[in-house]
Amino acid sequence: MNKIATMLAASTSLFLVSCGQGDILYADNAVVNLSPVEGNPSAGYMNLHGGRVDVSLVGVTSDDVLRMEMHETTEDDGVMSMTKLKSIAIPAGETVKLEPGGKHLMIWGIGEGSKKRGLLNMTLIYSNDDRIKIDAVIKKVGDAAPAAE
Repeated sequence: MNKIATMLAASTSLFLVSCGQGDILYADNAVVNLSPVEGNPSAGYMNLHGGRVDVSLVGVTSDDVLRMEMHETTEDDGVMSMTKLKSIAIPAGETVKLEPGGKHLMIWGIGEGSKKRGLLNMTLIYSNDDRIKIDAVIKKVGDAAPAAE
């Protein structure tokens, strides 16, 4: 029995050592900034961290919104425009930021329940069929910025 416990502990340690931060596909720092104008879309931001292989974010869903799309803001000859994206590439071991002025989510019709909780549950859908559930903090206009990490 003692040999089995020792072998199990050793294999668990080996597994944990082999899983570095860059090995796991995940997202963090998710925030939704509510639109100050009723009926206009809100914006979603987060950091997408690549895993062991290149993937793409191919969709984001939530049961408590009417519609959610991936977009990118670009500038061409001084003219800003927004384009709907079909996917967002996430290279292995890299971080892709969804942020103001770049790639981001446009979100229409956030439910009152999520607004009251201050959290929007989302599911990120990747090209490798991974689905990751995250909670985005909902911020209203005038809310304080989060403390620096």
